[in-house]
Amino acid sequence: MTTLLHHWTLEDYHRIVETGVLSESNCELLRGSIIDMPPEGPEHAHRCETAARYLERSFGEGWWSRQGKPITLTDSEPQPDIAIVRELDYSTRHPTPEEVRLIVEYARTTQKKDTGFKREIYAEAGIADYLVVDLKDAKVIHYSNPANGQYTTQQTVSTGVLQLGQIQIDVQRLLR
Repeated sequence: MTTLLHHWTLEDYHRIVETGVLSESNCELLRGSIIDMPPEGPEHAHRCETAARYLERSFGEGWWSRQGKPITLTDSEPQPDIAIVRELDYSTRHPTPEEVRLIVEYARTTQKKDTGFKREIYAEAGIADYLVVDLKDAKVIHYSNPANGQYTTQQTVSTGVLQLGQIQIDVQRLLR
């Protein structure tokens, strides 16, 4: 028996969302598939919230942090734990890759998805910097320099400072 999966377009997904069918679901569109997201535990929620505040202050005027809110890519609408985006009016649409400066995903049980599938999606979209904060192993994986649909630079750290252009990020502020 062959299993056929339906590939949802962004337009399909938006129509489904507008109907309210997914209102009780915690899901996101990744490469045309509607994927359930795991429930958020207290540690994950706390770390995301405190890191989002820290990152917004670090990036300063002209940048906002968005927590668990969609960004619109070619065939995906992920809801990253934190996205640092240009300060614009998003009342009629979600941010696009050109408006996203940084994506952060916190992982305790989702490392494989965050360092695999999601990393590929963000690289293909040209997101300049992508951080996976691994809560299980207390480390931060920094992916940068996207080219030809892949990140060409990867750095793993558990202390010190990450340099994102002119912005310096204290790794411990992300981990605690």
